[in-house]
Amino acid sequence: MSASNLTNHQQNFENRLLDKNFTTCVTYHKNLVGANAFPVFLLQISLFSLISQLLHLVLKRLKQPKVVCNVLAGIILGPSVLGHFERWNAIFHPEEMLLVNTMSIMGGIYFIFIVTLKMDKARILKTVRNGWSVSVTCLVVPFTISSFLTSLLHSYIPGVNKGPFLYFFSVTLAKPFFPVIAHAMNELNLLTSELGQLAISCSILSELLSWMNLILAMLFKANNHLLKTEITFCALVFFMFFIVRPAVKWIIRTTPEGKAVKEIYMVAMLLLPGITGALSDATGLNFMSGAVLTGLVVPAGPPLGSAVVKKSEIIMENIFMPFFYIQIGQLFNVYSITNWKAFAILQIIILAAYFARVAAIFLSLIFYKISIRNAILFGLILNIKGVIELLLLTEWRTHKYVDDQTVTTIMLSHTAVTAIVIPLISMYYDPNSTRLQSSCKLEKRTRTLGTTSMDSELRILCGIHHEDSIHNIINLLKALNPTEMSPICAYVVHLVELVGRAESLSAPYDAQRRRLKENSTDRIMRAVTNQTKSSCVSLTSQPFKIIAPYHTMHESICKLAEDKFAPLILIPFHKGLEFQEIETCLHQLNLNIQTYAQCTIGILVDSGLPRSLSSTHFSYDVAVFFLGGADDREVMALVSRMAGHPSLTVTVFKIDFKGNQAENECERQLDEYVMNEFRERNAGNACVVCREMMVNDSTELMSSIRLIENIYDLVIVGKQRGIGSPFEQEMKPWLEYAELGIIGDMLASADFYGGTMSVLVVHCTENQLITTDPINAESPA
Repeated sequence: MSASNLTNHQQNFENRLLDKNFTTCVTYHKNLVGANAFPVFLLQISLFSLISQLLHLVLKRLKQPKVVCNVLAGIILGPSVLGHFERWNAIFHPEEMLLVNTMSIMGGIYFIFIVTLKMDKARILKTVRNGWSVSVTCLVVPFTISSFLTSLLHSYIPGVNKGPFLYFFSVTLAKPFFPVIAHAMNELNLLTSELGQLAISCSILSELLSWMNLILAMLFKANNHLLKTEITFCALVFFMFFIVRPAVKWIIRTTPEGKAVKEIYMVAMLLLPGITGALSDATGLNFMSGAVLTGLVVPAGPPLGSAVVKKSEIIMENIFMPFFYIQIGQLFNVYSITNWKAFAILQIIILAAYFARVAAIFLSLIFYKISIRNAILFGLILNIKGVIELLLLTEWRTHKYVDDQTVTTIMLSHTAVTAIVIPLISMYYDPNSTRLQSSCKLEKRTRTLGTTSMDSELRILCGIHHEDSIHNIINLLKALNPTEMSPICAYVVHLVELVGRAESLSAPYDAQRRRLKENSTDRIMRAVTNQTKSSCVSLTSQPFKIIAPYHTMHESICKLAEDKFAPLILIPFHKGLEFQEIETCLHQLNLNIQTYAQCTIGILVDSGLPRSLSSTHFSYDVAVFFLGGADDREVMALVSRMAGHPSLTVTVFKIDFKGNQAENECERQLDEYVMNEFRERNAGNACVVCREMMVNDSTELMSSIRLIENIYDLVIVGKQRGIGSPFEQEMKPWLEYAELGIIGDMLASADFYGGTMSVLVVHCTENQLITTDPINAESPA
């Protein structure tokens, strides 16, 4: 190459570096860019991380999401604030932005890949069928308004490209994006709520439209090479679905359950999004198309999907995405706003799309009777903006579809709306009211064992985390004496933590569905079906599966119990697990269920119920400690069912405090009425024994309980005697597991017969119980 050609080549390369829209990754020489590129690169990410964390520390008190803090940090580092000063601008000079722009694109690729991977592809069509009418209404109304205003006023916004781009511009303003909505629902702890589920359903339908819109956009972008673009896209789709996807399925099938995916497979999966993104971008397509296709061929959840998300999400969020926000901040320049008329008109169009979406929710009220409060919250949720909108803005600016003023105007509007909407949702959403319909009266759904007839079907929701709990749960159900007059229907639910997925799941288990390989849910449900079929016909089971984060899983459990009118929820108690963090989450889950469930809750501390219980002839001994109170009255309602079992012995220890320490006269009368009714019903039943114990104080009470013999297969106790009980207050400092209560915690501890006694702790919030006057009551409920 001649000297003149080399000089021209170098000059052309430097000109491209000075172009802030130049985002292609290349290898550079220190004489072209400067020897200080990497130190400046480290300084840039350090400054961003520091400012972002400080903003999050301050603004989280105002319930601001992290995405708003990140955008504000990028704006502070950009030309609108610090970058406006000449000395500071040297850090983010166009010559120093090559690595930033490259890392920003990598962040965009892996963000789209992870979000697409987390989608449950098998449920997309079902989700769309369930919520298509609301989704279409929420899409059509804002799109109609925004497209009408855009076509009418486009001459007043010269910064927006005309022609077909106006269609894509209107679609983007009108529709919510699934990744943004799912991320917001997770941050707001609404993934398992009906409100969050409906919002995610609407966003999934919008995402299908988005993919079609993306294909059109790719063709629109490459209109000079239309045939080449179509062939390339078809080839990429063929390669991903007919070569990569079978390989992914093979990896999943060959990975043993509970074992980590081989490192070589993980490396290949982590490199694949970058490779496909680069190939699609180099051949005239958008880099997002390669990331989307890669995410679609990898199934969500374990083993592969969860492992990929776990290994790549931290790097994406903490390494790649900061540079994306830095690039966003460089595009945002308040000094570029010079045409205030165009600024005002564009804001009117954007705000009209926002308000049109909220208005569309009210149109849905005609069909779904959603309460006004939830309708407003739903409209606010669908107006949340996030990373996807910012990614589209960078693409528009790169291809000169919009100018700097338009980018700044849209970004300002999106950030402001998100900063207002999310705190409003946090303030006005009621976690105790998970129902959308205003006509749904909670008191009609409240059911307890005490208000359930002995001669009717008993519905029990049984939560199971691991296979080890199946046998003991089923045995306990058999001990409840199911008969033709009072059958038991058990809704057996496998509870799975949400990992590597974007949306939660609460649905019946489909045994006929084809799967790549058998998993723990399949084995659990098969075991439950076999054990219930081998027992009497009066015990039936219906399998379900719930996938949700542990901190909101109780919402799905409580909702399912309400839908099935189940008066009892049975959940296992776990301690001594391998991972302390999971054990802590499970304890908190139990407490959440006890707090929010509108029925009775039983926590089973399993130390090994007798195997003989599954046979035809067995001996089973149950002990009950009755101190009085709402929980103990629910215990007696449960034991009343057990007492009819011909091979089961029940011993009730009624414990009284000397000096009549009952909290009030009404409680004392209720306790006496329940005990007298139990004695009368079981008069002449040799398998039922009632004993009375008199104690002076809590110390003597605990000593008396410790003196009982270790001859009982199961001990049933109430969680608490009553709110504010002197006994509860006195013993509270020694409580280890709050969900078990004072006596249950002591019986389950290793100090009591080495922790070998199985315990069932029963709890029912007092305000859920219907207080009955025992004097005037004719018969028990």
